[in-house]
Amino acid sequence: MKLGPQALDLLKIAEDYRADQCQAMLAAASEESRAILKAAHGAARRELRSILAEKRKRLALETAEAEARLATQRRLRDQRRVADLLRQAWPRLLLALRERWETPAGRKSWLMQHLSIALAALPAEGWTIQHPENWPEPERAEIDQWLQTQGIAAPHFEADAALLAGIRVLCSLNVLDASLDGLLADRTQIEGRLLHYLAQEP
Repeated sequence: MKLGPQALDLLKIAEDYRADQCQAMLAAASEESRAILKAAHGAARRELRSILAEKRKRLALETAEAEARLATQRRLRDQRRVADLLRQAWPRLLLALRERWETPAGRKSWLMQHLSIALAALPAEGWTIQHPENWPEPERAEIDQWLQTQGIAAPHFEADAALLAGIRVLCSLNVLDASLDGLLADRTQIEGRLLHYLAQEP
C-alpha cells in the first residue's frame, strides 16, 4: 500500500519524536549513571579514609604500647644494673673504711673529723669515748690531751669488743656514733650518695 505525502510526514514526525525521546532518555540515564558513580566513589573514599584512620589509630596504639614495654624493660634493666653495682660497692666500701681505720693517718683523720663534730654539738663535760680494743694507747693519750686543750675535761675512754673501727662519743643522753656500724647505718642514704658518685664517673 502506497502512503501519501501526509502520512509520510506524520511518520517522519513520529520517528523524530521517538529519536528525541530516546536521546533524552539516554542522556538522563547517562546523567543518573554519572551521579551514581560519583556517589559510589565518594562513599568508597569515605570508607577507605575511615578504614585507614582506624588502622593508623590501631598502629599508633600498638606503637605506644611497644614503646611503653621497651621503656619498662630498660628501666628494669637499669634497676638491676644499679642493684648489682650497689651489691658490689658495699663490701668494697666496708673494706675501704676498715683499711682507713687500720692506718695511723687514717685513724687520725677519722677521729679529728668526728671529734670536731662532737665538740660543736655536745656539752663539754661527761664524755665517754667508746673505741676498739686494739686502738694503740699512745694515740689515745694524744687524743685525750688534744680534747683537754679543746675544753673537754677528763674524757673517759672505754674499749668495746664489738667495735671494729671508729668511735662512739656518749655524753649524757647524746650519742655521736662514728663507729663503722654507725657510719654505715643509713644504707639507703649511703647508696644514694654512691650512685651520685658513680654517675659523675666518665
